[in-house]
Amino acid sequence: LGAWGAARATAAGLAIFLGGAIRDITGHLAENGVLGPALTDPTLGYTFVYHAEIGLLFLTLVALGPLVRVAPLAPKPTADDRFGIVEFPT
Repeated sequence: LGAWGAARATAAGLAIFLGGAIRDITGHLAENGVLGPALTDPTLGYTFVYHAEIGLLFLTLVALGPLVRVAPLAPKPTADDRFGIVEFPT
């Protein structure tokens, strides 16, 4: 299995646990009317977790944005550009 498999299994387990816990807590609060009269649907926990995952995916894209931007191209060397022994450090 290795370290990568262990890290992946741990992350999946934590994700399942946190998703279920957040769903249960939000659903419990909704059913008891703590979140207000408009949010009394027992499926609110699923909706909350779904929207939280979408938000986290969006934040991931924002974090990856600077890593995938296109770098400017270096100018092409011309015939006058020389590279020889003189340019090597001594």
